[in-house]
Amino acid sequence: MRTFNELDNPYTLRFSYIPPRLIERTVITEEIISNYVRKIPTYTGIFLTGVRGCGKTVMLNEIRNRIDKAKDWITVDLNPESNLLDSLARGLYLISELKALFVKAKLDFSVMGLGVHIEGAELIASSEEDALLLMLRTLKKAGKKLLVTIDEVTYNKEVAKFSHALSSYSGEGIDIYVLMTGLTENIRNIRNKKSLTFLYRAKVMELDTLNITAIQMDYLDTLKVERERADELAFKTRGYSLAFQALGYIYWSELSKCDISSEVDMKKVDAQLDKILSELAYDKIWDELSSTDKKILKAMAGLKTDEEYIKIENIRKELSLSSDSFTKYRSRLLEAGVVDGSQYGYLRFKLPRFEDYVGRVGHLFL
Repeated sequence: MRTFNELDNPYTLRFSYIPPRLIERTVITEEIISNYVRKIPTYTGIFLTGVRGCGKTVMLNEIRNRIDKAKDWITVDLNPESNLLDSLARGLYLISELKALFVKAKLDFSVMGLGVHIEGAELIASSEEDALLLMLRTLKKAGKKLLVTIDEVTYNKEVAKFSHALSSYSGEGIDIYVLMTGLTENIRNIRNKKSLTFLYRAKVMELDTLNITAIQMDYLDTLKVERERADELAFKTRGYSLAFQALGYIYWSELSKCDISSEVDMKKVDAQLDKILSELAYDKIWDELSSTDKKILKAMAGLKTDEEYIKIENIRKELSLSSDSFTKYRSRLLEAGVVDGSQYGYLRFKLPRFEDYVGRVGHLFL
């Protein structure tokens, strides 16, 4: 039996699943968890943001799982497109431990279709907001804290309604906390609505790239490759979470056919990586960019040499853009997570092999 049996591949392309091979972002994870569990949290709401494929959903699930195991904590995950208040109330009622508390407190939620009518009920909910408030008061008396998670949140009327309700609950000192993920632009749209006090005051935390050394060590340990090949693979990912999983998945699959790293065809690996990154992230990222954003990236791809960084002055000249105009689009591209502007006067492609992707698709929109 081959060492690298394809059925045992520890890397995955499965969305939102916590993979067997995971490079943890320990600092930010511990910061978020410690914020929630301390006696007086600094933030009751936190947004996780970053480019598509950077690992936001995986981190959200990991944090929710860890909080759920903590004493006196309850977690509920909500669909961002649902009636959030109604979904939260129903989610709480489905937890057997909590249902028993609600019954004991003689709370009647039958108007919402939850449970049966309770004779002599002390409190009767007339709406999902009433029901949720009664539930949360009961949880507070029982010493329970609640973490609500929402993946890929966008602004809509239900989010607005949810935020107003959360502000009201917080005013009563109820222990309800929210962890959300979303693209930078979507989170900005929510926080621009200053009337949504709870979400406007939520902390925004951006996920940066994975640690390259950690990726190197993972590939060494899991793929059993020589250090030079582990370094090559790790740097090829540029710390992009999706690329780490995809490249590990592809390489393991190739090893299952030969079991000798030196026999793996890297051109074939690159071709497969390009296909996966395009289908799972880059096509969507590209579609969300403006026409001028795309022109700038196309110019960058054309100007790129063996050097990673490209002079902004050369990009501007290529497109005949003024400094003020270019600055606006530079900010947009930085926010989108597709370029890195850490070196003054220069830009570089941040995502792995994205310059190759731009070279292939850039002509299609012109």
